[in-house]
Amino acid sequence: MFGYVRLHKPTITMGEYEQYRGIYCTLCKQMGKRYGLLSRFTLSYDMTFLALLGMALAADDPAFCGGRCSFNPTKKCLRAGNTACIDAAADIGMLLAYYKLRDTLADEGFFKKLGALCALPFAAAARKKAMKRRPATDRLVAEMMTRQAALEAENCPSVDRAAEPFALLLQALATDLSADEKQRTVLARFGYCLGRWVYLIDGVDDLPDDLPKGRYNPYIAARSLPADADEGTIKEVQTYAVQSLNACLAECIAAYNLLDVRRFDGILRNILEQGMPAAQRRVIAKEETK
Repeated sequence: MFGYVRLHKPTITMGEYEQYRGIYCTLCKQMGKRYGLLSRFTLSYDMTFLALLGMALAADDPAFCGGRCSFNPTKKCLRAGNTACIDAAADIGMLLAYYKLRDTLADEGFFKKLGALCALPFAAAARKKAMKRRPATDRLVAEMMTRQAALEAENCPSVDRAAEPFALLLQALATDLSADEKQRTVLARFGYCLGRWVYLIDGVDDLPDDLPKGRYNPYIAARSLPADADEGTIKEVQTYAVQSLNACLAECIAAYNLLDVRRFDGILRNILEQGMPAAQRRVIAKEETK
């Protein structure tokens, strides 16, 4: 999907990296089992993070064991024996992939639309399976996409309003990771801030492509940017965006510190405290280069 919520490899320990890779590989395998081979091409770091956080809060041990990569049988890796959280992430990932394709058909150019049309029958079949397993989540994602489309159609000039639907979606998905009411309250705030961060960084990342094509972007609408905006104007937008992103990330970390995390704390902190800031730097550096 987005791919911004990811590890910072230079500072992760080897053991923690193997555990993370084990969850990533297990998610890939479960997606294939539940939705077929092609579903594995929708595998994302974001859904891996969702599975990781759920497993970190769960009472059950992940029960890692040895395994091999389905695409490269000579490559050894860990596999999680307890896949409840991973299966949930696989289902959610397929629902998001389907609605993302629908969004591509509405907003993108000819060649991307053509690719989306080719993939849509598979995605629609997978979505039917996922919808049966998680009807409430399907309704939630559909509602978010409808609200997002309405905001884009009106060229919403408020960055806060534009980010709200995706923030509320992540809020609901994160809340469902625990049955404990205290934990759910904290997870709701964590998910909201995470969803807002993902939406905003995606907006900054898409800015150079959206400007000349006249596509909706919350920063373009908020600043009434012309298609030929100069570098100084773009830099002002970046500065404004970084402040908002840092605020969202700080709230994410503050909420995370209140959670009763049973395992994978080092991996989760690596993502929140180093991986996501590194993603911000990559996006801004790309903007400056362009």
